[in-house]
Amino acid sequence: MGKDRKARVIILGCGYLGYNLYNLLADRFHTELWGIESPYSSLVKAMKRINVFDEAAMRQEDLQDAVIIDAAGLIANNARAEQEEETIEARVRTPYRSLMNALNGKNIRQFIFFSSGGTIYGNTEQPIRESDPIAPMSLYARSKAAAEKLVSESSVPYLILRLSNPYGGYQVAEKKQGVIPILIRKALKDEPFEMFVSPDSVRDYFYITDLGNAIAGLTESRAVNEIVNIGSGQGTSLTDIIHKVEEATGKQIEVHRTHAEVPTVQSIVLNIEKANALCGYVPEVSLAEGIRRETARIREEMGL
Repeated sequence: MGKDRKARVIILGCGYLGYNLYNLLADRFHTELWGIESPYSSLVKAMKRINVFDEAAMRQEDLQDAVIIDAAGLIANNARAEQEEETIEARVRTPYRSLMNALNGKNIRQFIFFSSGGTIYGNTEQPIRESDPIAPMSLYARSKAAAEKLVSESSVPYLILRLSNPYGGYQVAEKKQGVIPILIRKALKDEPFEMFVSPDSVRDYFYITDLGNAIAGLTESRAVNEIVNIGSGQGTSLTDIIHKVEEATGKQIEVHRTHAEVPTVQSIVLNIEKANALCGYVPEVSLAEGIRRETARIREEMGL
């Protein structure tokens, strides 16, 4: 990718994605990280402490020609609620109305919202396109659909990125986020893995550096008002993931079956042709290589 040194990129939210993307994009753009305290925030030398959903606070900021990447998570992917509609209204629609109102008239270049391509479409056997209907099954997926609607109906130039299953890069071990690092840690510690979905369930996994490349390409393309799938375009079963982790770690993983607490997708693979057409996006890191890199990173982190 070429470098757009003039671009100012502001990442909202200092979680797993926000922290890793801040580090990946810092050598390509003038990159800033904004948000509230998190398990990752102490690792960032210069993070702007601000509630990005505080309309009055955000209105005070100069955002002229900035690319704003929204990596703030408001509802966990395993969240449950007895009153879903009220939860989505209070925890998603209200905050995003405030944020969109604050950004309106700020003349930003792009507002990039991270949606969930891994859950929002529901089940699909074939690679699914952005134009295909969505079928969100969980509170998390429905919250993403609600936020997508608010973002797309605003007057802010937006890109909605429907991410499949990104993995790799530093993450707080206690958060237990993402099946691949969880499996690697379980293997290296000789601990059993609790499987709450079918071993035949299929997901679309892609490495974190490929997400960084996709965002850099879309930023430099200046594409706006689009919904774009970002993933690998290939599906892999959980059984195959376990085997690949066993190969990378040299350990056999003991699997315990359990029940999912929330509705889960059985099969999802994203069609990524649109991302390729918009910015030339092509995943560069194979699943085997990504697992090898993640295994090496976790080994070093664990002092093995």
